[in-house]
Amino acid sequence: MTNKKQSKHILDRKKKLSRRRALVLLAVNGLFIAHFVQWKMYGKTVSPAELNEAMFTIEQGVITVGAILLVSILISVFFFGRFFCSWGCHIMALQDLSSWVLQKCHIKPISIRSRVLPLVAVVAFVYMFIWPTLLRMYNGVEWGGFKILTDKEGLGSFTTEQFTRNLPGIWMTSVTFIVVGFFAVWFLGSRGFCRFVCPYGALFAGIDRVSPAGIQLTGDCDGCGQCTAACTSNIQVHYEIQTHGRVVTPTCMKDLDCVMSCPKDAIKFGYGKLPLKRSFDNVVKPSRRWPWSWWEEVVAGLTAIVVFFITRSLYGEVPFLLALTFGVIYAWAFIKTIQLYTKKNVKFNRSQLKLNQSYLFTSMVWVTCFSVITTILMHSAWIRWHEHHGQTAYRLSHTDENYSNKALYHLKIVIDEGIWRPPYADMMVVDSYFRLSKYELALPHIIHLLDRWPNNHELQQKHQFASESLRGYGNSNQTIE
Repeated sequence: MTNKKQSKHILDRKKKLSRRRALVLLAVNGLFIAHFVQWKMYGKTVSPAELNEAMFTIEQGVITVGAILLVSILISVFFFGRFFCSWGCHIMALQDLSSWVLQKCHIKPISIRSRVLPLVAVVAFVYMFIWPTLLRMYNGVEWGGFKILTDKEGLGSFTTEQFTRNLPGIWMTSVTFIVVGFFAVWFLGSRGFCRFVCPYGALFAGIDRVSPAGIQLTGDCDGCGQCTAACTSNIQVHYEIQTHGRVVTPTCMKDLDCVMSCPKDAIKFGYGKLPLKRSFDNVVKPSRRWPWSWWEEVVAGLTAIVVFFITRSLYGEVPFLLALTFGVIYAWAFIKTIQLYTKKNVKFNRSQLKLNQSYLFTSMVWVTCFSVITTILMHSAWIRWHEHHGQTAYRLSHTDENYSNKALYHLKIVIDEGIWRPPYADMMVVDSYFRLSKYELALPHIIHLLDRWPNNHELQQKHQFASESLRGYGNSNQTIE
């Protein structure tokens, strides 16, 4: 076979595999859509197959569909490697679509390399699945054992009427998809979310380290590097194949692009020796020099954690994984900004920010954008501080109404000074004023909420009660059932 024919043959089989994987991922998303439509039509459906619902199983013993799915995936990872990530994950489909769109816009995502940032996903896993158990044990609370619940008992195990019970609202879901899909791919690489953010990915990587399944050397490898060029997980495939006889890095998603790219068909998916200790060699004995120094790595890790705590549940909306993504992206941008002042040459993708110690127009644009984002982040930290104290005081006011004034102080700052006015703050303000029998002061907040939810029966009752109180007809000793 001539070189030209061989290249065409490799390209054709890569395209065929890519189409096959794209169809599988489209089918996965099609199932999600069908699940949602079925719930809309009948009002009841199978409980959502969300992996985060495994937390209910660990913390409360409630058997959920998400927990069953997670266990099934863990078993599959041991026997087949991380196939689920590249062939069954809707977030992977989103990342691949974003990569395709960016490439069509002539923007090639460049995967970053870091020793510390991957630990963010590990910390997230511990925080989600291990920390609650440790906290329960510390507080002396006994675990109630496994149980199956219906919707009437608070959490439907297998069927539910609350399909979106653990999902953010539509606009926050859209923001999550844009950040996790587009920006995470642009700034962190095509698999950036999987490598640095996803707590399930951290768990799967741990299982993959003891799995016999993987990309194995089965022929004569001449180290041409075409497999490495095809790998979208930023793995030095040719180096690991020649050094270990297989790919040992646990971030390998088994999408098989490297297999299809080998001109000698020297690598295949198969079974061999367990990676174990060798799976850590890409960290302790890297084939390439790490781009960041240790102090930059530590600063990036700490920055990611700080930004996570600032943005998580900000305005009562930002979900866990989105906050983690914000943290990792900002940490990367922070290190890039520091390098503008510490290195001779700095580049972002194809854009040169600094050349031979000379600042360019692009560096001014970068610093300006980073300064604006940092200012917004600092404002968000201030708001989040008031949110935390306001919510804490509100919870305490259930047993001691003296905390109501403190809750009002913090929550009104959130409402008046925040970039966005969160409905939960108005709801808490209304409840606090009612506890203090200051019904007329609650009225503007009730009206604001009714503009958002005009058919809310509870708000309508409170509006009528507060209005009568303002006109002098209400009795201060009255209560609303």
